[in-house]
Amino acid sequence: MFQLKTVLTLVATAALAACTTLGPNYQAPAANAPVAYRAAAPAAGAELQRDWWLMFGDAQLNALEAQALQASPTLAAAAARIERARAVFGATKADQLPRVDVGANAGGLRTSAKATTTPVLQGHPVVFEGETFGLSASIGWEIDLWGRVKRQNEAAQAQLDASTLDAAAARVALTADVAAAYWQWRALADEAAALQRLRDSRAKAFQVAQTRFDAGSSTTQDLERVRAELAAADADVADLPRRQALVMNQIAALTGQAAAELKLQATYSLPAPPQIRAGLPSELLQRRPDLAQSLAQLHAATAQVGIAEAAFYPSIRLTGSFGYSSEDLGSLISAPARLYNIGPSISLPLFEGGRNKANLAGTKASVDESLAAFRGRMLQALREVDDALAELQGRATVVEAQNRTLASSGQALSVAKSRYDKGAVSYLDVTEAERTPLATERALAQLRGAQWAATAQLVKALGGGWGAKVEAQGG
Repeated sequence: MFQLKTVLTLVATAALAACTTLGPNYQAPAANAPVAYRAAAPAAGAELQRDWWLMFGDAQLNALEAQALQASPTLAAAAARIERARAVFGATKADQLPRVDVGANAGGLRTSAKATTTPVLQGHPVVFEGETFGLSASIGWEIDLWGRVKRQNEAAQAQLDASTLDAAAARVALTADVAAAYWQWRALADEAAALQRLRDSRAKAFQVAQTRFDAGSSTTQDLERVRAELAAADADVADLPRRQALVMNQIAALTGQAAAELKLQATYSLPAPPQIRAGLPSELLQRRPDLAQSLAQLHAATAQVGIAEAAFYPSIRLTGSFGYSSEDLGSLISAPARLYNIGPSISLPLFEGGRNKANLAGTKASVDESLAAFRGRMLQALREVDDALAELQGRATVVEAQNRTLASSGQALSVAKSRYDKGAVSYLDVTEAERTPLATERALAQLRGAQWAATAQLVKALGGGWGAKVEAQGG
């Protein structure tokens, strides 16, 4: 009874002492975001949802995104990291509870007649021989006096959060990369059509130039100039399959399949991308999972400081065992065969060669490193949004200028055709007038692809709708 009271007293004392948790409590640092982005952001636009690509209504893009989410090795690896972190968290959480073990044993026993500890009776060694049977249960529990176990759980939970956010960031990056590659492929299809029209025009111009040269009405210089332009167009047409194959290979890799298995239906006339609301820089922390992941890693590093500080203080464990031991199996479960052992054990570090001090310094340095990493990632996030907005704004200005060029050159081509119909100019003048509008069509196809690439960049920079997912869950 005395021992039981002692144990209960220790437990009560430990419960009061457990209110002490060493180490700093985590506090999220200030984001220090500017009031607005440097580049002009549209005041209105589409709001990104979790499956943001659905807003474009492109069945092929939807199918590619679904394939990527299902088969991407990158996402599979991220999911495995979540399961590993969840397992670590489960194992760490178990340290809060007592550990109970049960066991049973049976065997023969004979003591040595020659051992130093062998008892001697009347000059003869006493040897014990017989069978033994045992049944026991043991319990062990660390009293978390200084919050070490609590901080371990806190760190493990933060690491689990970081792994989950890492997977979310991987999803955002993957879906944006798939869309960017797909839109590049579509832009190449438009460019190929414009380039083929340009090449056909150059071929007709060469035929006219050759006829005029054969008739003696043009010089060798005129013929070779047109021949060179046709050769340049032929080279561009010949290079397109290589460029298209590289984009197809990229799409296949992103969607987790071999390039030979990927089949896409060519579609033309890529439209202008819709405007996407960028919001305020201060919203990035809620919109980007990689920033939230960086904060979770900072949280885990902060909790590690408390674990390192607890190593300087004594640890107390309550241990106990209860069971039965008998030479006769029939009388094993009986009062005379009962045995038990219960009591606390205390461990106090006295000399460890500066190990605990070094560990504490290392954990504090990890906090500083994680804080610097967060600030660096925040600056990078702001830059990525600004870059995408500047790219969209700049490309839109160039597209507007190219559209004016296309309109003016189209009118010039109409005049040249009208004069050709009246016999005022030769067909070579018509093909010369086609040069600018056809080249402008190709340039516009390339610019449209650049605009969509910048749109994918902006989607990724804004977090790809991850924030909308969090709000939906919170509601």
